[in-house]
Amino acid sequence: MGSCPVIFKKVDQNVIRVMAGLVSAIAVIFIVSPQLWLLTLLLYDFLVRSLDYKKASPLFHIAKIIAKMLGLKKIEIDAGPKEFALKIGFVFVLISFIMFILGEALAAVLVIAVLLVCAFLEVTFNYCIGCQIYKILKKFTKLF
Repeated sequence: MGSCPVIFKKVDQNVIRVMAGLVSAIAVIFIVSPQLWLLTLLLYDFLVRSLDYKKASPLFHIAKIIAKMLGLKKIEIDAGPKEFALKIGFVFVLISFIMFILGEALAAVLVIAVLLVCAFLEVTFNYCIGCQIYKILKKFTKLF
């Protein structure tokens, strides 16, 4: 990410990566054994974090504990791209949730598989697909 702040708010990159690991784990479990409660957990967590109410996010609290246990130092980065990526993730989970409710379990699994790829890239390679889309959109909107 660039050093130029976009929304003048910072987030801890390591906590975000640990959360991506937790999302990846839940996504794998859902793909192997599709259950509504797993989607409900993800939907709730993405929703409260998207609304900037991370105090109500179980994954945020677990990620903070894991990051502390692993001795990961706080790395502050601009929150703008990460919040955009979070909202894309929320949309993916919402679509999957709706598909599952409508009886389209395979479609729900496929959507979560895409989320898994994105989360896996974040946790393993520190590569945020949503952040890349955010950068492209920012460049595109500067043209107008």
